[in-house]
Amino acid sequence: MAGPDRKVIEKNSHGEYVLTAYGEFLSYFHTHIQLFGTLISAKKIPAKEQEALKAKIRSYISSNVQKTDHFFDQLPQFAQFLGMGSQELSSYMNRNFLGALNKVKTKLIEQESVAEQTPRKKKYSKISDEILEGLGFTFPAGHRFESEEGMIYLVEISTGKKREAAALGEVARETAAAGAAARPIPVPVRKGPETPILEEILKKYGELFSGKPLIMKVEELEEDDSPMQVGEDILADVEDLHFDGDFGGDSPSFSEPPVSIPFSKYMDQVGKVRVFQKAGQLEEYKRWVASLPVEENALVQLQTSLLKESRGEVVEWDGTLGQLGSRTGLSESRLRKVLELGRDFFRIRNQLEASWNKARTASPAVAELVKKAWPHILRVMDEYPDFSQIKGKMDQLLSRIPDASQRKILTDLFLNPVLSIRRN
Repeated sequence: MAGPDRKVIEKNSHGEYVLTAYGEFLSYFHTHIQLFGTLISAKKIPAKEQEALKAKIRSYISSNVQKTDHFFDQLPQFAQFLGMGSQELSSYMNRNFLGALNKVKTKLIEQESVAEQTPRKKKYSKISDEILEGLGFTFPAGHRFESEEGMIYLVEISTGKKREAAALGEVARETAAAGAAARPIPVPVRKGPETPILEEILKKYGELFSGKPLIMKVEELEEDDSPMQVGEDILADVEDLHFDGDFGGDSPSFSEPPVSIPFSKYMDQVGKVRVFQKAGQLEEYKRWVASLPVEENALVQLQTSLLKESRGEVVEWDGTLGQLGSRTGLSESRLRKVLELGRDFFRIRNQLEASWNKARTASPAVAELVKKAWPHILRVMDEYPDFSQIKGKMDQLLSRIPDASQRKILTDLFLNPVLSIRRN
């Protein structure tokens, strides 16, 4: 399973098999492959696409992960491959990782211990080496093959003596024996007792040694934490572990991932739309919308209908989404997720803009403070829909205001109203 220079298991002081550092890395590798495989298998896509996605993730790990910690660092990229949110994937891994890891370690040790006790087949650099070792002899020197009346003979060139080719092995062994007999037999040389190498060095060069005794510090003895270089050339040869029956862990009913557009980007796009409208630049607006990523494109185009809905006007959403789908290529289910996010963003935006207008009339000091804090407030809203993160980051932002009365005004204006959206 592992290359010749990569031991997966070793015996501890009790004689039990345990994983090496490389074995620990492999256990993480297999655990992620198994869990990601469960998620991919739950996706409603053809089997061929599932296998291609599994191969893509495996190749990415081989090229980008060198330590066990790196698996966690790469979680956002894995989530993107799997078509799900990072938080959703993180929750899934938290629920299932340890149980799966223990199963993988048990299987890995079991598999490698069997391999340790099984004689490994000798590898040959050339096929000719394997043939020669299998035969046990080489073609004898000074001989050649000759054909006579349909028979193949082995002919000794110097004497012309012929033997049937079937006797090739016999002739080779006789030739080797004759060569060995002709070589002089070495006479063993008696040696006196062997002097230990350190004693010999001291005796010969003792006067050259000087200095203080070498004492290693604790930090010099600590284990090296440099990355283990595990590239595609190594992991490409690592076979998957095969488990009997169900691997375990929850098997989610794979749902379409949420639309991921930061609120601050949405607000920036709303501002650009207003600029185009004010300047009457319809063609420039169309070119700009066409340049956006497809889901952001759809979100921008939905704003007019959302504005109508907020005024109490009737919007025929089925027809609107059908037309938008034909323009963008997005499915109806995906467009409804964009619409759901657009409604939430529309409510938050209205609340923040109303608070902005109130702040401008509160006092010049508060108005100036809000103007400086505005970009930071929008970035805090990027945490939507995680309201606990929104509250934590907003509290952290407002705590930087030294004046308690001003801090309370901004809390009442921007934090409490946004948190109330969650309860509505």
